[in-house]
Amino acid sequence: MKRLSNLITRKVLLLGIMMITPLVMDCSESDLDVANPNQLSPDLFWKSADDAEKGLVGVYGPLTTIPSWGRMMGAILTTLRGDDVNPFPAPEVNDVGTFNVSSTDGRVLEGWSELNAIVSRANQVLGNVPAIQMDETRKKEILGEAYFLRAFAHFHLLNMWGHIPLITKPVNNLQDIFVSQASQEEVWAQIKKDLKEAQSRLPVKPKDIGRATWGAATGMLGKAYLYTKEWTLATAEFQKIKDAKLYVLVPNYQDNFLSSGDNNAESVFELQYQSTTNGNWGSSGTANVQRGQAWEPDIAPKGYTSQAGTSVNRWVFDLFMKEKTKSGAIDPRAYATMVWNYPGAKMYQDDFTKAFTGEYLNTIWVRKYLNFDRTSSLTPGSWAYATNNRRIMRYADVLLMYAEAENEANGPSAKVYDAINQVRQRVGMPDIQPALTQTAMREAIRNERVLELAMEGDRIFDLNRWGIAADVFEKHPEYRSNSSGKFQRGKSEYLPLPQNDIDTNPAIKQNPGY
Repeated sequence: MKRLSNLITRKVLLLGIMMITPLVMDCSESDLDVANPNQLSPDLFWKSADDAEKGLVGVYGPLTTIPSWGRMMGAILTTLRGDDVNPFPAPEVNDVGTFNVSSTDGRVLEGWSELNAIVSRANQVLGNVPAIQMDETRKKEILGEAYFLRAFAHFHLLNMWGHIPLITKPVNNLQDIFVSQASQEEVWAQIKKDLKEAQSRLPVKPKDIGRATWGAATGMLGKAYLYTKEWTLATAEFQKIKDAKLYVLVPNYQDNFLSSGDNNAESVFELQYQSTTNGNWGSSGTANVQRGQAWEPDIAPKGYTSQAGTSVNRWVFDLFMKEKTKSGAIDPRAYATMVWNYPGAKMYQDDFTKAFTGEYLNTIWVRKYLNFDRTSSLTPGSWAYATNNRRIMRYADVLLMYAEAENEANGPSAKVYDAINQVRQRVGMPDIQPALTQTAMREAIRNERVLELAMEGDRIFDLNRWGIAADVFEKHPEYRSNSSGKFQRGKSEYLPLPQNDIDTNPAIKQNPGY
């Protein structure tokens, strides 16, 4: 089966905004009004099944660029904002993670632009493909993938920026994008509607590895219900995934973060990286764009990166050390998640005790997603070298989201225990203590999300949806001790809308505090 990343590399399609530009000349000079034969337009494109396929590949295009999950969305705009990590300061790079970000920050604009590019391109597919004469089964799948990707982009735009425009039709002129922000309720409703459409159209097994599937749409729909506290609906969607038996927890937890474990049996939706060592740094509209895992330098430790790097907050380490496995050992997820000064510890290919001195010898560093086949985060010299795919959703996450929704709906039932204990049994941890109250189980599930999912990008989303982000950071300023960054209640929960959009679209308003 082909990988979607190879198709994106081979098929270059620029799906931008198609604008109608008035002629700034005397209409009598009609001999000068000559159509550009090299410019794509709706009249020339969207005619064949091949056009539909190319258009869909274009929707996937922004997912793995440097401004998106290639780097900015991969760490700077997501992972570095959680309380599990402690970024070192780097102006114009780590400002988002240190809560010193402004509306003119280029990293914010890059992530925002690529997510909106997905929305715009998905709208083109959804608006034009239905009229194409082609195999109806494949057309149905193409539309399902586009619905999924539009919902996926809107999910992240909403949870990162909070107040966003909602555009669901192809953009044909500037007025189509000069719209005000929709309410969060309207955006959530559209996300759920799109995911239901995707769920009804997508196959269980994809046409190419990396494409959206029924399982991915069902998992995201359950996640949307979870985020809006519709517990019973969330539980029902996650139950569908459990009943389908499409996914299993892989025996070795660390396989989820190594290239050797790409597209394994636990992966529900996964972004496909490529080693594009000769690629260009830019957005999805850039020729020969880089599509490797380029955010490793942002989470790598001091001395092993050209960037500022980050460390792990000690409370995460303490949580791992709080309980031993059934055989009396340290939770194996600790070794796959962090590196610290333990016997035999390595940092890349160096002995830990030789790699660090002074305070850094006692610092907890990130291990998850680092490529220890190299000598540092940048060797052999390319930002786009690493190909360990980003697992956007794993079956372990589905089980924990199911446990959370079921606990909120019905209390700590046997179903809750079964789901959370499956995750713990994979790594030899003892089952959760029986007869917990709903409150105690809620805390147990939240802790398990840290042990299982730390540094995978959703931590700030969890803090926000639980309504505790400001409480956590205000109570623990040491979580930003590397930068002395301050979380501001009512502001730092969301990123600023890019100033470029504020300046060009008078209909939208900036988020509070920026």
